[in-house]
Amino acid sequence: MLGVDVVDVARLSSSLERFPVLEERLFSEQERTYCRSFPEPAAHFAGTLAAKEAVIKALGLGPLVAWARRIEVSRNEHGAPSVEVQGGEAARRVEISISHDGPVAVAVALELGGSC
Repeated sequence: MLGVDVVDVARLSSSLERFPVLEERLFSEQERTYCRSFPEPAAHFAGTLAAKEAVIKALGLGPLVAWARRIEVSRNEHGAPSVEVQGGEAARRVEISISHDGPVAVAVALELGGSC
């Protein structure tokens, strides 16, 4: 299966400012540290969130609130993203790609089949 998601950077930034608890609900400590290491963290939070939503769609998991902290997006030494999904049947191999352009971030997730 394939999943795609787009996140408006300004809209997410505004939501995170209005409701600071969202940052902890949606992102792991590692994700928050990574995103906050950039001068414009909102774009990276948006890309990470888009990746989580794309994974949810690719795996047919359900609502973001149930999966946000069980899906963790990390980057290797070259900045390439990867994803780990915790939780029984959801532990399947998934590849992701994230891109930012101006006011939006987009991510694609592709289920490769088989277990992680």
